[in-house]
Amino acid sequence: MRFLAMVLILLFTCSPAFAFQNEPDGFQGLKLNSSFEEVKSSQLLCDKYYGEDEKELDAHEFDLSLSNEYSVRLDEYYFDLDEQIQSLHGVPFKVLYFDFYKDKLYCITVCLGQAVARTEDDKKLNMFYFHELQRNFTELYGPPTSTYPEQLEANDSYTRLFWEGDKAIISLRWINNFPQLTITSVPLRNEIKDEIFKQASTEGN
Repeated sequence: MRFLAMVLILLFTCSPAFAFQNEPDGFQGLKLNSSFEEVKSSQLLCDKYYGEDEKELDAHEFDLSLSNEYSVRLDEYYFDLDEQIQSLHGVPFKVLYFDFYKDKLYCITVCLGQAVARTEDDKKLNMFYFHELQRNFTELYGPPTSTYPEQLEANDSYTRLFWEGDKAIISLRWINNFPQLTITSVPLRNEIKDEIFKQASTEGN
């Protein structure tokens, strides 16, 4: 266990910090690391319907060589913008998810494009939206720091583009015929890693 602790310490202290151009600190005025009350009362979400839930973030989410019994609790809130449809680079969105760690906004997930994709035309329009976001993000942030797969084909069921910085991680995904955007706080991500590491170290002593 001491050897494992040393390996984890090296992973945390030796990981390089990267920055991509124009790193965001949130989404449309919703700042990462804000409290739930600050987010809920923002201009975008004020008086909007929302629901809440809890979920766990386990060690495997961070590629740590630990069992998934080590985890932290996140408070997740779902917001529906009713009929007020907003847009990002011309792409509409209506539903957002927010994950909080110790009442600090850790992650924002935005469901983009048409909310329902029943026909092939609906799917093609959502694919067009995904490509528009990919083009706009590349112009704004530079080339993705990683992609999966390397090339996007129109019939692919899953594609992920990552921009990884020292303040935020942006993930733009094509999943189940919809584009989806996730923005994550790197400082809080590191704080969660530290908490999971402490759990493992305490159990090993």
